[in-house]
Amino acid sequence: MQGPNHVIRTTEFPIRPGEDAETNPGVFGRALADYLSAQIRSRGVSVEGVIPEDFGYCIMLRRKPLRLWIACGNRSGRTDEWIASAVAEGGLVGRFVGNIHPALEIDRISEMLGEIMRAAPGVESYSLEAG
Repeated sequence: MQGPNHVIRTTEFPIRPGEDAETNPGVFGRALADYLSAQIRSRGVSVEGVIPEDFGYCIMLRRKPLRLWIACGNRSGRTDEWIASAVAEGGLVGRFVGNIHPALEIDRISEMLGEIMRAAPGVESYSLEAG
């Protein structure tokens, strides 16, 4: 389950040399992932780590009882447009006993993510798109 895409335009997240070797050619977002991780931690939410992926970066929030993470990276072909969205996976057992609600977790993280993205350095524009 994925939440909406939070999209910002800013030039304040510099591309690091060789960064796309961690992901795929033309795929960036390490500076954004580091910024988001720090902001999330400052709001009292633990972050297990930042993991490079083909699409950009995964900010792993937790793995159990369900995987909860944030996908983030640049918009294809751009280095001034950045996308981030909350993702929840698994939790099938928890759903059977009624104590895990992935949609509520997505909403909670997505709301926080929207606040962080709108307040990011140098934001020229912010939009919310279907995930």
